[in-house]
Amino acid sequence: MKKVLFVSLALAGVFPAPKSPAVSFNDIQFWIGSGTNRAGLVVEWSTPESFGGSTVPAPVADQSLVWGFRFDGTATGAQMLAAVVAVDPRLYVVIDETYGTYVEGIGYHLAGSGGGITDGSVTNYFTNGLLTNATVDVDAAAPLNPGDLYWGGYFGPNWELWNESGDAGGFFNSPDRGANPYWTPDDPNNPYSGVHGQWQYASAGLDILRLTNGSWIGFSVAAGEYEPDPSAPYNAHKHAPAPPDASITALVKNLAGGFQGGQWQAQFLSCSNWLYTLQRTADFQSWTNVSTSTGGNGTNLLLPDNNPPPDKAFYRVSAERP
Repeated sequence: MKKVLFVSLALAGVFPAPKSPAVSFNDIQFWIGSGTNRAGLVVEWSTPESFGGSTVPAPVADQSLVWGFRFDGTATGAQMLAAVVAVDPRLYVVIDETYGTYVEGIGYHLAGSGGGITDGSVTNYFTNGLLTNATVDVDAAAPLNPGDLYWGGYFGPNWELWNESGDAGGFFNSPDRGANPYWTPDDPNNPYSGVHGQWQYASAGLDILRLTNGSWIGFSVAAGEYEPDPSAPYNAHKHAPAPPDASITALVKNLAGGFQGGQWQAQFLSCSNWLYTLQRTADFQSWTNVSTSTGGNGTNLLLPDNNPPPDKAFYRVSAERP
């Protein structure tokens, strides 16, 4: 019977370089999707100026990263985020679905693969990089892997959402927030919209933000906890993401799979200094290694399943540091 391909990655580490001053679409190494239109996703982890009631540990580094998204027609910010999380196993996201796609936490595996967050009393785990409707206290939770980039918040400093100024696409370089440390609100007495250089504070949620060619979505850690007073520091100190590092790359590129000589095999472009293993499951509960671990070398790699089952199966490629 027909075999179905399912792809995900497990990993042990990646080490991004420092932030770069300017990033064009041509600089981005990690692309998801296919199509003629391109959009970018930027996430910056940084330490809030005021933690308020939050006890979330500060991110282990001040780091801004970027992913590229290809599509035809139009798409939404929620679709781009979901596509990126599905393909990059280093990235994981906490989402509250009560009123749409509201991001409460974002993490990234710099080394290791913790797989969950805990507030000391409750622990939640991620499924394919997503945790929806968490039961942990997101204003207290920390990643199980302490080496991860991570921040989460709801009542404390949360994730702020940005898009390109004008919300009409056409930006083939990532928006530049400029030299000013903070944004400029449109109305200081009602500071719910404004700009920070070429970034615009998003007036709509991810499900409504429409992407066209040259669109950008940005996430940054809020300066502080929510404060209803328009003159309070939280409102005055909003800041868009810093220029990102574009050097992160997909660990499995140009993946294809199919039968060859009675074997099911995966073929893909590998990365040097990583070990790759083909894994199989029938129920997504347990995975079995069906190939030997093979070192990547920057060229095409073939991983066969010498004994494919007679019924359907699902496959993924695992990548780990030697």
